[in-house]
Amino acid sequence: MKKKMLVAALMLIVMMTQISAFASSYATYAVHNEKAVLKAADNLGEYAVIPKELEGVTVEGIGADAFKNNKELKGIEIPETVSYIEWGAFEGCDNLTDINIPQNVMKIEDMTFADCTSLENIKLPEKLQEIGVKAFSNTDLKEIVIPDGTKAIDIKAFENCKNLKTVVLPKSVEYIAVGAFDSCEKVNVKCVKGTYAEEYLKANKISYIAH
Repeated sequence: MKKKMLVAALMLIVMMTQISAFASSYATYAVHNEKAVLKAADNLGEYAVIPKELEGVTVEGIGADAFKNNKELKGIEIPETVSYIEWGAFEGCDNLTDINIPQNVMKIEDMTFADCTSLENIKLPEKLQEIGVKAFSNTDLKEIVIPDGTKAIDIKAFENCKNLKTVVLPKSVEYIAVGAFDSCEKVNVKCVKGTYAEEYLKANKISYIAH
């Protein structure tokens, strides 16, 4: 039993690795069940690349607050092996301008990109199911296309996106929370006629075009 406990403890070891090709920098990973999660990163410089593998172990996630308030980060390459990004992972990265989310990520967690005030472009994954609370609040997004299959948009998900002009909502959306588009003064939403999305937009007096 003691031997098994020791092996389990060793699998939880925190590892250090250089992840940026552009600067001397280090990230902390937690390894469990032969999967690695990036838990924290610092001194990355402007651009970072997260590896697919870490000493033969697949990198599958980015932990909560991993990059929170990183003021240098402008861009990051996330491998397709990553299937989840936890809450607040990039919150307050106010120089981050664009990002592509790996295709297997099914939820943008609460506050993931909140207060990324320079974030203009984001590509959402095709398997996306849900956008969490304040996930993109106070960003500089101009346009966003919510992929077909997405079912829920939570409270204040796009709050205070002052420059957001176009949002495309699919017919799959079944729930949009109160205030999802609060203070989005320029927004015009495109949706499918006769869907839940149209009902929500009409009830909340949000400018939209149904087709």
